[in-house]
Amino acid sequence: MADVDPATVFVYEPNPTYIAETSDFIAGSTILAGQVVAFAGTGVAWSVNPCNGVSTAAVVGVALHGAATGAHVAIAGPGSVILVQNGDDTATLEAGDIVQAAATAALGCVTAETDATAHYQVGILLEAMTAGGSAYALLTPHHYINEGV
Repeated sequence: MADVDPATVFVYEPNPTYIAETSDFIAGSTILAGQVVAFAGTGVAWSVNPCNGVSTAAVVGVALHGAATGAHVAIAGPGSVILVQNGDDTATLEAGDIVQAAATAALGCVTAETDATAHYQVGILLEAMTAGGSAYALLTPHHYINEGV
């Protein structure tokens, strides 16, 4: 597996086809348009960071635009249909796959769900995702129950 470089892949607009809800947060660090964001592991109120799938807390959604540290950022939340980025440039995914925040250097990207707690769940792919590519996903709350878990 090779991680994608977020600075080169997050040059697209998140291009949502449907926004179910948006929320206004404060960027705890630099956020790029289209990155999956989450609360910091330390739980700073109303502050989100690009999700790393390891030390960040619950996933909030996908950034609709870029933001510098301390700036406001609009986040697309559960029920939204939006592009997400594959964090692995060797793995492909299929429509219907559940994706979680990638636990890699590719901050704000997704990978196939492996976390049985669904703590880092982002959503369900609506189409196939190429290695290192992007695809539309239906964003779901992180506590979505899947496969009897």
